[in-house]
This record gives sequence, structure tokens and C-alpha cells, in this order.
Amino acid sequence: MNMTSRQQQELREHFAFCDTDRDHRINYSEFLELLENLEAGMSEEEMRIGFGLIDLDGNGYITLDEFQRWWTED
Repeated sequence: MNMTSRQQQELREHFAFCDTDRDHRINYSEFLELLENLEAGMSEEEMRIGFGLIDLDGNGYITLDEFQRWWTED
């Protein structure tokens, strides 16, 4: 999906909001906080699976690129 510059800026803002420790990546705790804010109502297992699906390289963090892929998935 091609994103407009406005959409890219909004995406970066959403990512920054989730990145509470400002290390330019989202760790599992920050991901849990995101899900709580969204009132996702997921089980612990579902949250771990979801994190793993977004963390494509399996390094324990969601990067901006991974976040963008997830955000723009059809």
C-alpha cells in the first residue's frame, strides 16, 4: 500500500505514542499497553502470538518498519 506523506506522519505519531521509553522500538510491555488502550480483550496467549506476528525478525521488538507492515496489512 502506498501511503501519502500525511499517512506516513500519522503512522510515525502512532508508533511514537506506543514507544513510551523512546528507544525507537516497541517492546512487549509497550505492546501490552497498546492493547489495553484499545481494549482488545485478548488472552495472554493471543497477545504473545500477536506480538510474534508483528515482530517479523523475532528480536523481541517491533520496529517502525514492522509496525508499518502490520498497520497497512489488508
